[in-house]
Formats: sequence, C-alpha cells, structure tokens
Amino acid sequence: MVTGDNHSLNKLNFVILDSIDVDYVPSIKNINDAANNLYSVKTTDNYTGIIRSQGVIDKNLIKSKKRGILRVLLSLLLQENTQSNIVRKLNSYARYTGLKKALIEYNAIFKSTHVLNLIDSMVLRKAIRTARNRTEAYHQLQGLIRKIYRGVFKGKKIENNQISAHAVRLVANSIIAYNSIILNTVYERMLAAGTSQAIIDEFARISPIAWSHVAFTGKYNFRKSNGDIDVDAMVNELEKHLKRYFWKVA
Repeated sequence: MVTGDNHSLNKLNFVILDSIDVDYVPSIKNINDAANNLYSVKTTDNYTGIIRSQGVIDKNLIKSKKRGILRVLLSLLLQENTQSNIVRKLNSYARYTGLKKALIEYNAIFKSTHVLNLIDSMVLRKAIRTARNRTEAYHQLQGLIRKIYRGVFKGKKIENNQISAHAVRLVANSIIAYNSIILNTVYERMLAAGTSQAIIDEFARISPIAWSHVAFTGKYNFRKSNGDIDVDAMVNELEKHLKRYFWKVA
C-alpha cells in the first residue's frame, strides 16, 4: 500500500497503481464531502441508506475501451512511458477523449471503494494517519539537514542539487538506522528482563526518526576512530533515562 495527502489525489492514480498490484490508500481530509461523491455500478434508486451513490459507473464505456486501457497500463507497467506523459497525451488529442473518460470511470470504482473502506474501518484510518505522520516527520528531518550551515549542500546546477538531495537522504537514513539499532537493543533487553507489556507498549511509541539527541553542527574528526561504535554505552544511558521516566509515570 502507498498513501498520500489530498494533493496526491487525481483522476487516474487508483487505476495506475492497481495495475502494478499496489493499493493506493490516500488520506482524505474531508470524508463527508467524499461520501457525497460516490459512484456505483447500480442505479441510485438501489440505495436507500444514509450513504448513497451520486452517480452510476458507465460499465459499457469501460468495456468498449478495454484494449486502450490495457495498452496504457502495460505501457506504464513496462516503463515504456510515464504517467505525466500519458496524461498529457490524453488531454492533448481529441481522439483520446473516449479513452480518457473510460479511465476516469474505471478510477471512480477504486476511489468509491476506498472512501467506503475509510468510513467502515477505524483501523485503516489510524494506519493511514500513522503512515502520513511518519512521512511528515521524515520530511521534517530532511528539511532540518538541508538548513545546516545555511544550505551548504545546495548547488546551482541540476546535477549538484541531485547529489545534494541524495546526500540529505543518506544522512537522514543513517540517523534512522542509528536510532533503530539503539531502540531495538533496548527492546530486546526489555523482553529478556520480563518487562511488563504496558511499559513495552509505551516504549514502542518512541520514534526512530527523532533527532533531538543528535548534534548536527560542530567539527568532527574521524581519523583517530577505528570505526567502532559503542552501542552498549549509548543503550545504557538510554535505559537510565527510560527507567527514570517510567518510574515517574508509575
């Protein structure tokens, strides 16, 4: 599954991602408005509940354009074309009007199903919200790294900016890996010590994307280091802080 915010929603994303066996589960800001824009394969008089269809999917149009739809999806699947190029061509040529409408109708099936799943499942809504928060935290970490030393990573050429972006991601991923190793070591120690599930659940709320304990500025000399990192020493310090915290909570 992949998610995104309202800006990631368009008239083709559901269909395109489904063609490569990926479920598109975007976060929809106003679920009430989305519920008033549902489409069904049956006529609207078949639905008498609170949530009702506002339109009918044109199944015949989709079936009539099956060959064109398959060509578009195969072109994407085989990476012979990009989504932006396909959308541009569909919007630029009148002969593709029918195919474009068929793809939009096909997409409406997936979107309506997704909205109904959001309404029906609190677990799905929480999972999407958690994923969105995690993504936002990752972007904030990258943004902080870019600002260090007044954006010294930034370049004036496209190639330099691409290298800068990869460098920022490398540093961010290294921080997350660093945090994850420490947290996992503490977690294993807690399991071995028979720590209560309530404390473990509270501990699991600590994010591996946290950076308040990381010093981004300063001068570092790695020449005298043999590359070894004393993880146990850091874990011991973290355990001391955690024990004091959980003691206060208790």
